[in-house]
Amino acid sequence: KSLKKTKKVSSSSSSSSPSLSCLPDEIVLDCLVRVPRRDYENLSCVSKRLRSLVRSPELHRLRSRLHKDSVYICIWERDNYSTDPTYLWFTLQRTTTTEYQLVPIPFPSRYFMFRSSTVAVDSEIYFVGGHPKPTELWILDTRSGKLRQGPIMRKPRSVARSAVGVVDGKMYVTQELKNGSIHEDVFDIQSQTWKDAGVPVPDEKECTRDMVRSSVTLEGKVYAMNTGSITVYNLRQGGRKEKLEMPIDDWVWCICVADNMLFAFFTKCGLMWLDTKRNIWRVVSGRMPRKLYGGAMVEYYGKLAVFWRQEYIGARKKEEEKIWCALIALGRIGEEEVGGTIEWSGVVATIPYVCGFLHCLVASD
Repeated sequence: KSLKKTKKVSSSSSSSSPSLSCLPDEIVLDCLVRVPRRDYENLSCVSKRLRSLVRSPELHRLRSRLHKDSVYICIWERDNYSTDPTYLWFTLQRTTTTEYQLVPIPFPSRYFMFRSSTVAVDSEIYFVGGHPKPTELWILDTRSGKLRQGPIMRKPRSVARSAVGVVDGKMYVTQELKNGSIHEDVFDIQSQTWKDAGVPVPDEKECTRDMVRSSVTLEGKVYAMNTGSITVYNLRQGGRKEKLEMPIDDWVWCICVADNMLFAFFTKCGLMWLDTKRNIWRVVSGRMPRKLYGGAMVEYYGKLAVFWRQEYIGARKKEEEKIWCALIALGRIGEEEVGGTIEWSGVVATIPYVCGFLHCLVASD
């Protein structure tokens, strides 16, 4: 009898427990703003309502009000090819209600950062491999500015940059070799350990096919930008390579994921987005910047933050570099169109030498 009573009470208590679907949007948004950004993609698959709230402008406004996300840019001196080049870290800050600027921050400056692949996980930036020690992992805590070394990768690797993506709490490090095989390492972020990916170990003499400049993750796939093009690896299928058609005779400057869509800036077509259902590129409608000179791009509270250097034409050597930024608000127009509106544009920094963008990421508290 006592057991039956216990079961009855247990059943009653479970049925009366509040469900997320019963809560008003304001309370659900208050919960979502405290959830790490890396979990938003999985949450959007739970229900149509959660998908709508995760992508809502109100959630971005709440995160902005709480200063949850920060843009970090690493700039290097292009004319300095010594063993001790200059690396400068900046963060984007609002100076007034309508103005922004890049503010220097005293993050460590190490040579391996030049050749490392990077990915931001919550408030930390992971530096994976690169020259001169391709199996090393370094982790930068953006809150404290401290750099620590992570565990060494188990397998030998090429010194070239890898494609790096985070899916379901694991970081996948992928290299495509000249013989067509895929070399993949998997890092469990919670346990901070490398796992066996179940793929063949490459010949140490085998070089990678291309140098990956940057990579982003969307829907379980990593999109790796190399020399002017983009390669796709399906992380949930062992890093299987997938075909992605590119605009004819065009060159990609930079890529990023915003509002669960992949955006790329091309030299001729300008800002485009990838229609993943049809696997084709479409131009972002609206009065968008048509050309970038050495650009970088990242999501910033639901908008695109696009950075570029001022193009210089003249006989004299350029002695300084102006960095511009545009904040672009995005919106879907039907199933096959995405519109953009430039909400703000201006100079955010003046660098006293010719520079280039090395890394551009968003870290979250």
